[in-house]
Amino acid sequence: MSGTPTFGRYAELRVDQMTAEQRAGHRFLVEGPRGRLPGPYKVWVHNPRLIHAAAPLGQHFTPGQSSLTEREREIAVLVITSAWRSAYPTAAHEKRGIEVGLPPATAARSTPSATSGSPTSSC
Repeated sequence: MSGTPTFGRYAELRVDQMTAEQRAGHRFLVEGPRGRLPGPYKVWVHNPRLIHAAAPLGQHFTPGQSSLTEREREIAVLVITSAWRSAYPTAAHEKRGIEVGLPPATAARSTPSATSGSPTSSC
C-alpha cells in the first residue's frame, strides 16, 4: 500500500509500516470501545498525539457509551457533518438516523446541499 489510495484520497498505513508511536495509537483505537479502526480514525494513525487528544471526544458519539439516545446522537452528528459540508459522513449518518427513527425528511434536511455558507460564516 505504498502511496496507493485505499480510503478516498488517503493511502492507508499498514501496521508493519507504522512507527512505534503509530502502532501504539493503532492499538489504543482497536483495543478501545470501538474494537475496530473505522474510516476517519485511519487518518488519525498518522498523528498519534491527535488520537489521544480526539478519541475522548469521539467516545461521546460511540453507541452505548454516550448519555445521548441513538436519535439524539445521530441528530448531533448530522448537524456537525452538514455544517462542515462533509458529504460522506452526512450520507452515512442520514441513513443511520432513519434506522434509529428519524423521519426521512428530518434527516434529509441536514444534508450539505440543504445548508448554506460555512460553519464559521456566522462568526
